[in-house]
Amino acid sequence: MISIRENVPLAPYTIYKIGGHARFFVEAATADEAEEALMLAKEKNVPFVILGAGSNVLVSDNGFDGLVIRTTGGTISVDGEYLYADAGVMMARAVTESGKQGLTGFEWGIGVPGTIGGSIRGNAGCFEGEMKDVVERVRVLKFSINSKIEELTNKECQFGYRDSIFKTHPEWVILSAILKLRQGDREKVQQEIRRITQERIAKQDIGSKCCGCIFKNVVWPSDPAERHALLMRFPDLAAFANRPTIPSAYLIDHAWLKGMSVGNICISEKHANFFVNNGNGTSTDAMELIAAAKKKVREIYGLELHEEIYLLGF
Repeated sequence: MISIRENVPLAPYTIYKIGGHARFFVEAATADEAEEALMLAKEKNVPFVILGAGSNVLVSDNGFDGLVIRTTGGTISVDGEYLYADAGVMMARAVTESGKQGLTGFEWGIGVPGTIGGSIRGNAGCFEGEMKDVVERVRVLKFSINSKIEELTNKECQFGYRDSIFKTHPEWVILSAILKLRQGDREKVQQEIRRITQERIAKQDIGSKCCGCIFKNVVWPSDPAERHALLMRFPDLAAFANRPTIPSAYLIDHAWLKGMSVGNICISEKHANFFVNNGNGTSTDAMELIAAAKKKVREIYGLELHEEIYLLGF
């Protein structure tokens, strides 16, 4: 039996430590608890949202006038080359377990600070890996008049760049997933996990109040003429010509925005796509800084930055 709480501050449940109160708040560790929480939302006739580790979300200072369902914990197991994990399992825990079993293909996941469920929803990725590369099947609760649990294949998840079918169906709740990995050398796998961890520490604001990359990387113009014109104006972008996207961090950095701040939110000196809360920052500060970065990059490069973070309550 889940316990529903009212008027709960959301800031403590996010890495950013920003945000107002949720009208209703419950924690769910199992599929049954998740379904029970959804029924509560229906009973009270309020919108709901799923919150995992709170690592890639900015909550409005005004909070959320609905039900926040926070997924917690869960189980994880390995069978051969398959890893089974509940949605609330942290990515780092799943990567560590796969490393212990000598499974390769998921080492990059140590760089994602969220949960399995949240990472699937946003097709999280870093260090040249994405969830679409490892997801075999996803168990989903489709909430409607007659709720039902189904399994979706990788193809049915419709993964795109930082996107999936779950973003267009917020009423679908990810319960668990099966990841398909490959058997490798245990020591080499663990060595790669350590290498990525060290690289993250060197290049990113690990341990700070920061929700990871604010913006998606920018997809190259589809029109060859536009792409050519962009490269003629900014020859330095040729360094990314063989990639599908231009790093937003590079654009922000070369717009001379590192160190810029609004209130207590500051663009990191270490990684320009990380906006750090230096203490008592607000969502108003963050949104103003986001708008300023978008404006400056648009003025210089003629390119649009689009948020990767989830904006809750706006």
